[in-house]
Amino acid sequence: MFIIRKIWSILTLPLLIITLLTSPVAKTTESAELVSKDVFVFEKALLMGQGIATDGEYYYTSGAITALNLTALAKFTFEDMEMVDSHVNPLPDKCTDRGNDHIGGISVYNGKIYASVEDSDEYIYPCIVVFDCETLEPTGEIYDLPKEIFDDGVPWCAVDSETGFLYASKWTDIEKIYVYDTKDSMKFVKEISLNGISPIHRIQGGEFCNGTLYLSNDIEDNGNYKNILSVDVETGKVEIAALRDVGGDNVEAEGLTFWPSEDGAIMHVLDYNKVIGVFVHHYKVDFAEK
Repeated sequence: MFIIRKIWSILTLPLLIITLLTSPVAKTTESAELVSKDVFVFEKALLMGQGIATDGEYYYTSGAITALNLTALAKFTFEDMEMVDSHVNPLPDKCTDRGNDHIGGISVYNGKIYASVEDSDEYIYPCIVVFDCETLEPTGEIYDLPKEIFDDGVPWCAVDSETGFLYASKWTDIEKIYVYDTKDSMKFVKEISLNGISPIHRIQGGEFCNGTLYLSNDIEDNGNYKNILSVDVETGKVEIAALRDVGGDNVEAEGLTFWPSEDGAIMHVLDYNKVIGVFVHHYKVDFAEK
């Protein structure tokens, strides 16, 4: 297996070089200093085109290609993003039998991966599915969400490690975020009415940092630029925390996560180019520093 992987790495090296030379070039902005980026093509890109989360030891990613009937989870080292494990089509039978075929954003809490899962055609079965961080296997926990609320799916979820509360919303025309308790069988806790910027649209990922919820906003019709939004979960106030230049209007913003790395980066955002591959951009941002 090691020899096969080495041969595959050699065969894909030319494409990786071409990707680096021809891919959109993300840039530093006043509110987000780009420190470094990682680029993934071929099979690795398929494993990580949706969500990203970290526990400081590993990155965890999710992927979904509906046309290929493929979903995936993967695990990478935090230091250099070397893949150590993956699980293709990890959803339990209960989900696949009823048409769940898309894993969106993910969040890591207490040794588990919380994944937002939906059926991409009619959005009848939005749910949160839980996986084990060590094995990437489902734990058996499946929590259905009300389809009347999540009427265009559940593209993201984020767990606040201080409370164990999980936050989620639908994809567009978002006026409220819904809160559930992971320690009490995903019991509904409350809804948060948004203000400041509301409604918000095209939210692809969410994560907490220093008690504030941050959202990856794949805004359209804004050229190369994508927003990181902040949400005060006590008041519901939404603001633009950072404006990112992703280098091209064909790049789709996906998930995000926070953890300080040795090079000074603390915010790590996954961006997806359907022609080229997946980028993980690593940023310094003032708002994430204590």
